[in-house]
Amino acid sequence: MIKMSSLAKNMKTLAAVVGFAAAGVATGAQAQSTTDCGLTAMSAQASPAIYDPFNPSGLASTTINMTITRINPEGGGTTSVLNFYLKPNSATGSTANGIEIIPLSISGQANLEGQGLDIFYGTDETAPASMLPITISPTSTNRFAKIYFTGNNAGSDNVNVTFQVNIPANLNLNASQTLSFDAWFGCNIQGGKLNGQQLEGSRANAVVFPVTVLSALRASYAGTALDFGEIGAIPATPPAPVRTDPANHVLVLSSGAYQVQLTSQNGYKMKRSGAATINDEVRYSLKFLGDTRSPSDTSEINHTCIRAGLTSTGQQLPIQATLIDGGAGKNPATDYNDQLTVTVTPLAYDTVAPDNCGGYTL
Repeated sequence: MIKMSSLAKNMKTLAAVVGFAAAGVATGAQAQSTTDCGLTAMSAQASPAIYDPFNPSGLASTTINMTITRINPEGGGTTSVLNFYLKPNSATGSTANGIEIIPLSISGQANLEGQGLDIFYGTDETAPASMLPITISPTSTNRFAKIYFTGNNAGSDNVNVTFQVNIPANLNLNASQTLSFDAWFGCNIQGGKLNGQQLEGSRANAVVFPVTVLSALRASYAGTALDFGEIGAIPATPPAPVRTDPANHVLVLSSGAYQVQLTSQNGYKMKRSGAATINDEVRYSLKFLGDTRSPSDTSEINHTCIRAGLTSTGQQLPIQATLIDGGAGKNPATDYNDQLTVTVTPLAYDTVAPDNCGGYTL
């Protein structure tokens, strides 16, 4: 009897690969030329906070000191009062839902209202309809930050605001070196040709926090051993395809791009203990990520894949083996096997990945 029972049995023990953090952190957005009023965040004085999407504790109570710069209109005058709140940008969208951004204090020639309120509105929350009239005050049901600029010269354009940033665990954020948010604001102009005007608007990516979202992943094998069962009665050339279960797959969850490599210890031959002749080995082929390997092509399977995402479904990478040889004429044994090694590695956040590896079929 020839029992093929342990092909790639080590696939069940794929270990999770540790997260990878790309070096360097961008800390600010550039000021924008404008003819109205408003704000832009210039820089953050803080060491980069690190968010591991697989850490069950998330990123809690991280304090970031940020320089907020008011934008003054052309024709003289200054922004005297600024109301603003934050929303996800187009890149993060609903994946940022659950983040909290809380202003705590201010320094410089300005006063602050709204301390202790979460001024971030996810896509699942109803944001304020307007930041005007400029005299409105923040409340627990109308959350925003209100800055009174008390100086009227260029030296008082910058103020330092201390924020508390909380990020819950398991957010499906893209791997990145910063987190950017859109600002929605209302402002009042004092002096100059626009004196007394109240304007409102928004600026994309106006506030940039130095929060690194790690390029991290988890990988596991889902299914049964790649087992052909009893093949002793199958002719040397199988009259019909004999394949392993098509439901078997490698499951990947990742916040960034990743690399997948697969090799065969025996060159896609299942061998019994002490194998010495061709009657002690059974050839097979393997299909994985759109590639087919067999004893005639034993080169490594190697793909650079787009991010799998962090939802429970992630990306499923199907894997299937097909017999080339039947068991008839082979030396009977129950331990014919080969060992497949799959290595799944997270890549730097800005890696350009050509393959949607979750889109391959058998």
